[in-house]
Amino acid sequence: MIKVVDTRRSLALLAVLVLGHLVAISRQVEAGGGGTLFDRVLLAALTPLSSGTAAVVRGVSDAWHGYVDLRGVRAENARLREQVAHLELLLQHKQDTVREAERLQALLALREALPLETVSAHVVSRDGTPWFSTLTVDRGSRDGIRLNAPVLSSTGVVGRVTDVGPRAARVQVVLDVNAGIGALIERSRVAGVASGLVRSAEAGRADLRLKYVPALADVVVGDVVVTSGLDRIFPRGLVIGRVTAVGPGSGLFKEVAMAPAARFESLEEVLIATGERPAPPVFDEGVR
Repeated sequence: MIKVVDTRRSLALLAVLVLGHLVAISRQVEAGGGGTLFDRVLLAALTPLSSGTAAVVRGVSDAWHGYVDLRGVRAENARLREQVAHLELLLQHKQDTVREAERLQALLALREALPLETVSAHVVSRDGTPWFSTLTVDRGSRDGIRLNAPVLSSTGVVGRVTDVGPRAARVQVVLDVNAGIGALIERSRVAGVASGLVRSAEAGRADLRLKYVPALADVVVGDVVVTSGLDRIFPRGLVIGRVTAVGPGSGLFKEVAMAPAARFESLEEVLIATGERPAPPVFDEGVR
């Protein structure tokens, strides 16, 4: 057993001596192109290892930079999304401001055309059922509002004041079935009374009707209906709505349905009459 171990040690020692001798010789032997044979062999042996190591390092470096860049892109995307959301809110606010300015401009044009003194008011609440409809506005007796004062929008008649507080008032709108406004067919001058309809799920029902129109009266679909002034509440000539259907009815009167001119679904501002506008003074041309 001891001999076998000694033999293996001797062979290993011999191999080391031979290898060392070869290395020493190769360092002295020059290869073509400069450099020793040992350098060429060492270079050939280490080149694959160096290439593999460099590839691993490049891969790790690229992966790290990619991760860092991805985190930067995500942060930038989050910042851009927040900025877009802010700009969308700003744009919506600007659009609301523009729409409000347009509504107020239309009310101002109506105020200048009316033979009435008026105050503007904002709708603060709505109360509606199929049989009764009201609005509450933010003007009251301290602003000169009185009972039965006409309430108007830029597109048509809204209703009349039925209850007044110091800083608020309740308005019965023309859609109420208990409302009644003296009305005329603008084209044919046929008279009637405009009031609300009990709305149902039946298709094609209008929101208003024109009552007490004679069976032989000249009324057609598309006719404009205006105030007649006979109710002593609304001045003459204000638009109430437009005829949408005409039927034979029963008895002496036609069945006339119409759509309101006021846009109740989007009503936000109104004008409330506080009295008649004084007539302009008349100057005698002979007086100087």
